[in-house]
Parts: sequence; structure tokens; C-alpha cells
Amino acid sequence: MIHSLQIEFHNTQPVEDVAFRIRRELAELEKFYNRLVSCRVDVEFPEHPRSGSISEVRIDFGVPAKDAATPAEVRGATVKQDTEHLQVKARHKDPIMAAHAAFNIAHRRLQEFVSGPYRPS
Repeated sequence: MIHSLQIEFHNTQPVEDVAFRIRRELAELEKFYNRLVSCRVDVEFPEHPRSGSISEVRIDFGVPAKDAATPAEVRGATVKQDTEHLQVKARHKDPIMAAHAAFNIAHRRLQEFVSGPYRPS
């Protein structure tokens, strides 16, 4: 279980529906991989919602470097204090859907991290 979940909202006050969805998506992600060290989620709302702008959700999660299927040097990643940070982002008009999409991408990235990239035969 992550003890350091941080959710930051930009261009708006915190929105409980979005924060709830983030916590729920994170709980699902932890069922797959329960060794996350940290998770920071930035939710950026459009400055002018009328202009058709979209929301963006960025996730930065820390994972133990020793869990990597491929060494960090080979992947061009950096390791700090035995923790590697993976970042993902997704954009959508609805911030809840952006959070959902970002966590789907995070799940795929974690799968690659722990078992290597999927290569069909």
C-alpha cells in the first residue's frame, strides 16, 4: 500500500469526484503490483473550459529498481536510492476519464517494467 499518495489540482480547487476515482484506480493498480513506493498525480484542468480545452492527468510513480526486468542502464532510465520513477500522462475532455486512461497506461508500463516488453511471436 502506498503511504505517500499526492494529488495536486491545477487551475481549480480539488474536485472530490476526480480524487475518488484516482484513489480507486490506484487501489486496482496495487492489486496487480503492490510494491509501489510513491505516487504523485497532477490533474490539470483547462484554464478556459468554454474553449474546448482538455484536462490532463500526469502520474509519477516510484517503484523498486530491483523489480525491473531490464536494467535501468539498458532502458536509459535513472535510479535514485534504489527507486526508479515511471511517468505517464493522458488527456481527455473529462478529467475522470483522463485519470482512467492514465492509470490504464500506468498498468501497461508496470507490466513492461516487471516482465519486459511484450513481443508477440
